[in-house]
Amino acid sequence: LLINGDFESPPAGGFTSRNEGIVDGPTTIPGWQSNGTVELVSAGEKQGAMILIIPGGTHAVRLGNEAQIRQDLTVEKGAVYAVTFSAARTCAQLESLNVSVEPTRASSSVDLQTVYTDQGWDSYAWAFEADDKDVKLTLINTGMDEDPTCGPIIDDVAIKKMFLPDRPKDNVVVNGDFEEGPWVFKNESLGVLLPTNLDEETSPLPGWIVESNRAVRYVDSYHFDIPQGKRAIELLSGKEGIISQMVDTTPKKQYTLSFSMGQGGDKCKEPLAIMAFAGDQAQNYHYTPDSNSTARHQGLNFTARADRTRIAFYSVYYNTRIDHISSLCGPVLDDVRVWGTSTSSRIRPFFAFAFWLLLFLFLLV
Repeated sequence: LLINGDFESPPAGGFTSRNEGIVDGPTTIPGWQSNGTVELVSAGEKQGAMILIIPGGTHAVRLGNEAQIRQDLTVEKGAVYAVTFSAARTCAQLESLNVSVEPTRASSSVDLQTVYTDQGWDSYAWAFEADDKDVKLTLINTGMDEDPTCGPIIDDVAIKKMFLPDRPKDNVVVNGDFEEGPWVFKNESLGVLLPTNLDEETSPLPGWIVESNRAVRYVDSYHFDIPQGKRAIELLSGKEGIISQMVDTTPKKQYTLSFSMGQGGDKCKEPLAIMAFAGDQAQNYHYTPDSNSTARHQGLNFTARADRTRIAFYSVYYNTRIDHISSLCGPVLDDVRVWGTSTSSRIRPFFAFAFWLLLFLFLLV
């Protein structure tokens, strides 16, 4: 967590009720600076007939029109960091949150319009490369609603330094097992959403980009069924939730793309299917859970056409949970590998066929 990243540290005057909780100053919230209508809210509080949702603990912060909270951070210059935070939409329909870091000048708008779970809130991850060792992280509600106190509720803000995993000798995919990714709280049962991010250099999922207008979900083995290891990706929102990577290849050389797919154990409605792309090849793969395994290995052969080849995945269907039709889910992807097919393995079947053909002709004569 950042300093008071869960907003559970009480201000100087203690926590107050919602009617008295409006603050407007740089030091009211311990560890944070604020501008605009910033409100400390507590679990169970109401706005009219609506109960305000607190993602974690008993307190959170709410950002009104053009309001912002900021915190100074000391980081390693040149390193990439992922920021994880939880957010709940309130009274406005088109709420979004702008996340930025200065002097890095990294900035992105995170769309909060789509709520992916029935809990009413989601966790998100966003990444930046530090241009200096002293930076300022800012969260801004850019909306202008008729009610100036309307705006997203923010909670559980954390940061993690990212590392680019070494590429295995027998696999040209970087971070194909998804073990390196943003911070996930152990008590976080919903996973972390990875919104659109087209910059692989500053991705919260090293090596990968999210190139669609909907998010994919980063999940862990504490709360989901994972094909292997501790982390994986759950593909959401059909064609609107795509992850991809450009891998190094040799033109005209044959390769095999393999991956594991399964059901995350979150009661996702069948059918489950993944569309896989490798260069100019594409194929969809269906998965039906059985009692013997929770995952299945799949493979796709392709011939590289260039020095770099795009591999990509998305869910064929728009799936929801059986017990919560408003909660989006999908097949789980893990253990992505791409390796070159050896020349000998392709030639060997030909020679075997030729040998038996000649033997047959000899016996025939």
